[in-house]
Amino acid sequence: MEKHGKAIATVEAYVQAYYNRLTDSKTADRLYLDLSQLKDAFNHANAAAGEKPNLDLAVKYLAPETLLFLEGLQDNLDNEGILASVKAFNALYENKKEFVNMKLISAVPLTADQKTRIMDKMAKRIGEATFFVTEVVDPTVMGGVRLESENHYFDNTIATKLKEMKRHILKD
Repeated sequence: MEKHGKAIATVEAYVQAYYNRLTDSKTADRLYLDLSQLKDAFNHANAAAGEKPNLDLAVKYLAPETLLFLEGLQDNLDNEGILASVKAFNALYENKKEFVNMKLISAVPLTADQKTRIMDKMAKRIGEATFFVTEVVDPTVMGGVRLESENHYFDNTIATKLKEMKRHILKD
């Protein structure tokens, strides 16, 4: 029983790490749908009657991202491991109120700590959300960062501040 608990904990840790590395909400949406269909294949099999889920049919229509996700389960790719991964992923997915595809633009590559601090501040402005961040290095911003998404925009770049100063000076 202790071994089973460790295996489930390993699966949950893998799912958390995988979820945190997702790059956009469309991938998360696709994984959620595919994993839900996989779960349905397990639920339709009557285990009491000795039926096994038809995984060949279920896997045939999975997206490459989902297959890559399942491949990462390695030693835990049995029925219990798959169901535990589906449960863990769905819990993460369903727990978030909003998905935000965010573009983080800076003059130089940012460290992981810098990105975390920036996104933590953005989360305080937006509220509970899952951020899918694409980092873009653009030397024309000169310094600072700009965050862009479909519904949110934050610009704290030197280039923008210089443009605002120029506009203000020319206005007077």
